[in-house]
Parts: sequence; C-alpha cells; structure tokens
Amino acid sequence: MIQPWVGVRGGALLFLVLWSAFGVPALGASDVIARTYTWEYAGQTWSFEYTFPAYEYHLQSSLARTLDYTIYGVYITDPLDDAILRDFVSKLEMMAGDLDVWQRLNLLITLVQSIPYASESCEYPRYPLEMLIDGQGDCEDAAILTAALVQYMGFDVVLLAFLLEHHMAVGIRVLPPQHQTRESYAWNKALYFYVEPTSPGWEIGERPAMYQSQPVIIGLPPIVAASSR
Repeated sequence: MIQPWVGVRGGALLFLVLWSAFGVPALGASDVIARTYTWEYAGQTWSFEYTFPAYEYHLQSSLARTLDYTIYGVYITDPLDDAILRDFVSKLEMMAGDLDVWQRLNLLITLVQSIPYASESCEYPRYPLEMLIDGQGDCEDAAILTAALVQYMGFDVVLLAFLLEHHMAVGIRVLPPQHQTRESYAWNKALYFYVEPTSPGWEIGERPAMYQSQPVIIGLPPIVAASSR
C-alpha cells in the first residue's frame, strides 16, 4: 500500500529512508535458497523451482529504503539482482516451452499474482528478490516485482500510483486482444495497459472497479531483455 502521507508539502517532496534491521551474515559461496512456485494458468497447473544465491538476498535486504513512490524505480533498477532476475525469467521462458510470447507474458504475470498478498505493519517496499524469496508482499511489492520481471522479457513498463486508493499497479506497453475495451493510460506518446499484480484472475487491461482515480505514472529506464523476441 502506498503511504498516504508521502507527498508534496510546501513545494518540497517529503520522503523517508528506512534501513532494514537485518544485517548481512557471513555466507559461503555455496549458500542458496530454493523456492518452488505453483500456480494456475490457462487451465493448467504450473510449477517452477528456482535456487537463489543467499548472499545477494541478504545483502539486498539490508539496503536503504525510500517511501517516495515517485522514485520506486530504484527498487527495479538496483544492479545487485540483475543477473539473477534475468536468469529467472530466461529459465521460466524455457519451461514455458511452445507458448507464444503473449502466453509467456501472461504466464509470468499470473505467477506474480499467485504470490500471497500480505499487508505490512511496518510499511516499506521490498526489492524483487525479497518478494520472490519471502513469498508474500503488498501491492507496491507485487508491482515492483512484476515490472522488473516483465522488463526482462523485453516489454516497456511503468508504475501506476493510485494515490487516492493507496494502490500501486503496473502499465505495460503491449496491445492485448480486445484492447478497445481494456483500460490503458497514455504516457510518453504511447499506451500502457493496466496490469493488476496482487491477485489472480485479472488479465492485462482489466482494472478492478475500486481503482477509478487518475494514477501518477512513474516511468522506468529500459533494461536489457532476458531473451530476444
């Protein structure tokens, strides 16, 4: 959930930097964290196992936090997890087999949607590795993770901050089927279709009725895709 008190006051943008209470333990190069993701897509149950290096996870967990939603891109562009997330997406695409690009994109999005939603009593955004390994997160965590992974598939994305509803979602530059009836937002001379990252069942361009306000659109710098399309 986006903090309602983070905003502009007296012409200056207020933000808070938090530090994780976790230190970085001494870990050997062989220390890893294995996770298995199981979810439903297109009438089929999918299962994907990935082994993460523990050191990068604990190191990223110790990084500074900002609650300034306008610069949440720092959670997506942090270079520490670049190689891991690129490999994660690449192996997921390999598992997808004969699925076309559109199906692979939706397969990835439904994976993130299947990660349990958990509100946070001590609110701070998670880095992508944290949500993948912790196995839970709130809307901003899911939006950050979705945006990061979708970028590694080669798609252009933005974050959508619904300030009135304290919600964060993702916009993706893609033309979905039945796009005439799907929700999109114009930014930088392009259309970005709504992606709901927090619960299963929402297709690209389907926006829950509770989010009616005009979101703040947060642009993200492009990254190198995991594989060419």
